[in-house]
Amino acid sequence: MSETQPAGKQQAVPKGLLLFIFALAYLYLFARILWRIGDEGMLVYGAQMVTQGALPYRDFFEVMGPGSFYWLALFFQVFGTTIAVARGLLVVTAAVVILLIYWMTRRVYRGPFELLPSLLFLAIGVPLWAGTSHHWDAIFFGLLAVAAFFLWQDRKRTWFLALAGALAGVTSCFMQPKGLYLVLALLLAVWINARRAGAAASRTWAHLGILLGSYAAVGGVVLLCFAVAGGLHDLIDANLLWPLQNYSNLNVCPYGYGLMEVLFPSYVKVLDYLLPFPVNRIAGGLILVPFALVYCLPVLLVGLTGVWCRRRENRSRIFSAVLLPYWTADLALWVSELHRKDFMHLIYGAPLQLILFMVIWHYNFAAKKMLNAVGLGLLSLSVLAFGALNGLLAASASEIITTRRGAVYAFKQDPALNFLIKHTKPGDYVFVYQYYPMYYFLADVKNPTRYFTLVSNFHTDAQFYEAIASLEQKKVKYVLWDTLVAGDNIKIWFPQYSTATEANLRLEQYLQEHYQVIGLENGFRILRRRDLPAD
Repeated sequence: MSETQPAGKQQAVPKGLLLFIFALAYLYLFARILWRIGDEGMLVYGAQMVTQGALPYRDFFEVMGPGSFYWLALFFQVFGTTIAVARGLLVVTAAVVILLIYWMTRRVYRGPFELLPSLLFLAIGVPLWAGTSHHWDAIFFGLLAVAAFFLWQDRKRTWFLALAGALAGVTSCFMQPKGLYLVLALLLAVWINARRAGAAASRTWAHLGILLGSYAAVGGVVLLCFAVAGGLHDLIDANLLWPLQNYSNLNVCPYGYGLMEVLFPSYVKVLDYLLPFPVNRIAGGLILVPFALVYCLPVLLVGLTGVWCRRRENRSRIFSAVLLPYWTADLALWVSELHRKDFMHLIYGAPLQLILFMVIWHYNFAAKKMLNAVGLGLLSLSVLAFGALNGLLAASASEIITTRRGAVYAFKQDPALNFLIKHTKPGDYVFVYQYYPMYYFLADVKNPTRYFTLVSNFHTDAQFYEAIASLEQKKVKYVLWDTLVAGDNIKIWFPQYSTATEANLRLEQYLQEHYQVIGLENGFRILRRRDLPAD
């Protein structure tokens, strides 16, 4: 079917609405559960601090863009600072992303498998990282920017182009490279399409100026606000200078890392428990298909495109004015995630790749009906099988954990969190070391340092020494020292982790000298300061 065929409204609206409702219901299964996701705590606790008047980067240090904290803080301010609000925002955000993928797919491909890209992203997106993340927010605003650009193409209204630039600017407020690469990709699409169409130079430059100007305006407002608040230097240091010097120290990993090392083996264990041999192996191979697709998407796109473009007349179709922005925007989204090339980041960069795969597959195999049906049918079956398996696992979480930020479901109780709630008051200082700031939020306790996490070979010696000084000054009574994300275990998530620095060892020595171990709960050594009385 042609990429320019008009939509059938009576068919598209109900199907899109049903997809949105289904996505909300399915994602709820995962969002209600407390998963051990270290990065989530940085965002929800940072957003909480923003609602209390803190200025990011000056009052606490993180590398995520300021939008990561202010966007969630807005919802906390309106609906309350609870885990339900944070996870509710996640579910709605992801459901809108699924709907956008479906709309963008139907714009260039319609057929029996038009739901496949959105359902695939629904199955292996948020369910594999079901926690608040600046990645999901950046994908949300990034796809909104692309959607606005498509509306400008379709309706020829200039304000859609301005909106696309502004939304790309907002995307940069969450992930700086993603928004920047995206606006450059859209600028390239405008320029190439204008040259093809023989548009007047003045009109082309006007469109480029509107797109780039609206992007820059958002950035200018953010910089101005931080300058007025006295935090511009801290913003630039945390979002630009520090990541350039330190981020790759810890986050370099092989392409697709985590798929065969962490993700797939965990599902194989579940299948081995549920199913007899050899059914478990067949099921394992089936659910691997969508993972393998995402892993191989860049190569598949290049290969299928090369096959299609062997005939000269096909080239204009696959790089048409309608499809060109898909290519440029996809490249921007994908490249923006290569700062860490693990499998989850490949998923973050895949929304438009999935659509392009659908289109190019259709171009190559639409006439070969049997091959087309078997290939896409197998992929659809594997997506449904994995989605069902994952949904059933999530639905089995029945333990209820009561926190100071609301109740959550879990697969088992969290004794370390229960200890904090029992032995502290809201607002007490507690230090969580190294990588689980979610406890600050759920127990409503305060981090005595500016650092939500402290990891050797990532944070600098000066930052470790600053944390030690804060602990000494505030005489923090309780410390939770993580044994799971520590030592060689940390290499499961960060394969480039190296031996501890002198400052890191000094912090650990400080904890050993001034604190005594009073328990081991949920993988955390619970420490109490020696010179303070017991409860």
